[in-house]
Amino acid sequence: MLKLNKYLIDNFFGSFFTLFSILFIIASMVLLLTISNMTAVLKIDIWEFLYLYVLSLPEIIFYTLPLTFFITAAISIAKLFENSELITVLALGVKPKQITKPFFYLSIFVTILLLIITFFSIPTSQILYKNFINIKKTESQFNFTPSSIGQKLGEWNIFIEKKDKNIYKNIVLYNSDKNILINAQTAKTLRKNNYFVLSLYKGDLYSQKDIKLSKVNFQNLELNQKISLIKLSFNTIKEYLQKYKKKTNKYLIIAFFPFISFFFLASISFFHNRYQKNHAIIYGMVISILYYAIAFVSYKNLYAILFIIPSFILLAKFIEKKRIKQF
Repeated sequence: MLKLNKYLIDNFFGSFFTLFSILFIIASMVLLLTISNMTAVLKIDIWEFLYLYVLSLPEIIFYTLPLTFFITAAISIAKLFENSELITVLALGVKPKQITKPFFYLSIFVTILLLIITFFSIPTSQILYKNFINIKKTESQFNFTPSSIGQKLGEWNIFIEKKDKNIYKNIVLYNSDKNILINAQTAKTLRKNNYFVLSLYKGDLYSQKDIKLSKVNFQNLELNQKISLIKLSFNTIKEYLQKYKKKTNKYLIIAFFPFISFFFLASISFFHNRYQKNHAIIYGMVISILYYAIAFVSYKNLYAILFIIPSFILLAKFIEKKRIKQF
């Protein structure tokens, strides 16, 4: 039996990485197009583009891994039936359950891995993703165009005469609410902890209250804009999961798909090659699409998890009794 298990697992992994690579590339192409659309709004260089892609990898893996596991397991078993290898094994007295047994342990492993991704990897990556977008949005407020009217920095209207590399020259800022005017010879932008700072050098600040006009000279004046950042910690992840309970429900339903799909393996991959055709991949795709569709439709209700999982297992058992009683 150990040799049979090893043979089955070897056949499984022979196809697993190929199918996973194909699905991973397709999902990555869609993701890269989504990220590229951000460049129309946010200024992102190639390294930042790759950083966003890396942060999205947990979600790509999460959606492609359970589908790859199920389809590959079904194909690998059906292929051995197509070659009459497993027909011979069954003829020697090996029970059908012993053929699918190695995939049970694999399904448990993949399910646990998906649960880890659900509760740790995805929340962490999405928090970092959101922080990065907030940084870029705040940073975009500090990308000023010389000789352009109508630019704003928070509650300040700003005009810049010219720019030399990272140094702005001859800057004027006006706050209409507080009736304050600032002019400075030079300025530059920098980041300090959770703030973006416009640092002004050698200028004057004018303020008017009623009929009184005040003037203050300064050598350096800083205007701060706070970046909305989420501090990453275990408590933060816990809060994230509580905030996005409905979204987490969807991940939970899909995370259990490898375990549930195991019960369908025998019914869709066992067949007599003389009398029947190999439809394992078709059946596998239909079951996967149906499960994913139900997960995306019903995830908002927590009780859906308690209904979907046992319902699919009972359905699998029913189909299995009908299809493999001949074995």
